[in-house]
Amino acid sequence: MRRLTEVSSNTVCKIKWMLGLPDETDQELRDCQIRQGSEICVIQNTGRGMIIRSGARRIAMDAEIAGRICV
Repeated sequence: MRRLTEVSSNTVCKIKWMLGLPDETDQELRDCQIRQGSEICVIQNTGRGMIIRSGARRIAMDAEIAGRICV
């Protein structure tokens, strides 16, 4: 198990844990149907932020939030 920030671009992985996310972020992820057990694709990982995809939806997040998600 590793943090989402450690995953390279163009990698498909499954979310195992989402630890201590702020309420707004947690709600936004749930609205995009991203939760524990979801399969996501890391489109871009710049080190300071990420773009991930789940199904047809994409979401951008900073490294602090991505570091709280374990895959």
